[in-house]
Amino acid sequence: MLATLSVLAAEEAEKTINPVLPVSHELFWGAIAFFGLLIVMWAVCLPPIKKAMRQRDEGIQADREAAEKARVEAEQVRRDYEATLTEARVEANRIVGEARQAADERRAEILTAVENELTATRQAAMAEIEQQRSAALSELTGEVAGIATSAASKVVQRELDAAAQRPIVDSFVAQSIGNR
Repeated sequence: MLATLSVLAAEEAEKTINPVLPVSHELFWGAIAFFGLLIVMWAVCLPPIKKAMRQRDEGIQADREAAEKARVEAEQVRRDYEATLTEARVEANRIVGEARQAADERRAEILTAVENELTATRQAAMAEIEQQRSAALSELTGEVAGIATSAASKVVQRELDAAAQRPIVDSFVAQSIGNR
């Protein structure tokens, strides 16, 4: 029995399938199917994929160009804005300078007018003071002449004429005013 078992085992050993080598033409048909599928994929699937990738690249390039254009336009707008802002500042400084100059001129005009008015008022006041002084002096002279004549009449013990003594009193008052 052992011999039978050995023979059977030897026969069985010959019947074992090699897992690396296919039994039939499986390798041939697998290669044909693979290359057929490769050709179909190459012809049918690859062109739309390439087209989609090309469109995507073109879209990305267009977006980059649009972004660059927008950046250039934004830079130009910024430069224009800064130029306009600079012009506005210059204009504002000019307007402020003109307003300051106009205010200085107006102030000078007002000061001149006030000084002229003050001078006129001062002259009018001086004229009025001189007039009142003259009136006061003439009244004082009259009173001094009356008092002096009356005092002289009492000293001399006779009546003196006030009108005749008036030129003497006027000259005395004029001398006393001049000595001041």
